[in-house]
Amino acid sequence: MAPETSRAMPLRTLTLTRFRRPWITVLAGGLIGSAARTGVGYLLPAARGRMPVATLIVNLTGSLLLGFYLARREQTVTAPLSLQFWGIGVFGSFTTFSTFSIEVVHLLERGQAATAVGYIATSIIGGLILALSGQRLGSVIR
Repeated sequence: MAPETSRAMPLRTLTLTRFRRPWITVLAGGLIGSAARTGVGYLLPAARGRMPVATLIVNLTGSLLLGFYLARREQTVTAPLSLQFWGIGVFGSFTTFSTFSIEVVHLLERGQAATAVGYIATSIIGGLILALSGQRLGSVIR
């Protein structure tokens, strides 16, 4: 029996040509998004026992912008790596589910269940409404 030949690309080719650019593009966008999120956190530090306004603003704004971007992307010609830079890099690192989760846990640990529930509801419902609003706005703009 003859050994089977594989048509798969060699590992070196996959690593150096196919995945190199998206990785760098996501990294570049991530630097911008995470720096912006950090800046908002410094401008609006969370007061102990209060709703974490900085994370709420970042997540709601990110939902709106991502919805808008995705709608515009469907209607226009974009660069091949646009989604990696903007969608995954900038908006993905700007918004933060992990910080949101930890902040909810801290509120609950401090016995502030009403604030935690309000924060959860505002984040989730507000994020969905703003993502939809961004998508609709992006769809109507020509």
